[in-house]
Amino acid sequence: MRNLTCALLFLLIVLVFTGCGGRASIPPEANLDQPLPVYEPKQTNLTPEQKYLEQVLNKNGFANGSKPTVIVVHKLARKLTLYRGITPLKTYKIVLGNDPYNDKLRQGDACTPEGVYRVVCKFPHQKWSYFILLDYPNTQNWLKFGRAKKAGRLPEDADIGGAIGIHGTEDAGKNLSGLNWTKGCVSLFNNDLEEIYPLITDKTLVVIQKD
Repeated sequence: MRNLTCALLFLLIVLVFTGCGGRASIPPEANLDQPLPVYEPKQTNLTPEQKYLEQVLNKNGFANGSKPTVIVVHKLARKLTLYRGITPLKTYKIVLGNDPYNDKLRQGDACTPEGVYRVVCKFPHQKWSYFILLDYPNTQNWLKFGRAKKAGRLPEDADIGGAIGIHGTEDAGKNLSGLNWTKGCVSLFNNDLEEIYPLITDKTLVVIQKD
């Protein structure tokens, strides 16, 4: 009986000092004063537009959290939203070409093109404060132009056009009334354009949608 008691006491001592997983060792670098790592949960409640912009950024070489300036134009809603990556910063009122509903196919149709564009350059403009030139026509525009010609929707001598961009206005009253007065460009109030102008670079993407 005495031997059994001694054996149980010995086993209890071993369990107390070794724990369930064997001997515990505290690493020398452990320090209770060290701050805990910052937990940054991944944003999962993205809007459909933000999810689409993620796809656009990845497709255009902006992966791994790159955050270029992105401009999203909604033609029917008459608004332009400025993004930093997929984070919306501010929305502005705009007006468009004389035909604000249809996608641009050729020079002279006064339509604002739809699609994803890059900024070619930007410069001060004598009439419209500043001009932000887009790479219209791009490959997708040429494909649409070719299909329209082949289908007989355009005359053989039609020209695809160019010089499409984002600019200000020489008459704020037109913009204030919502008049679509351009030949296909996107027009903002001058003070709004001057606000976004410094954020525009050659990495800026411009997404123009019909809705």
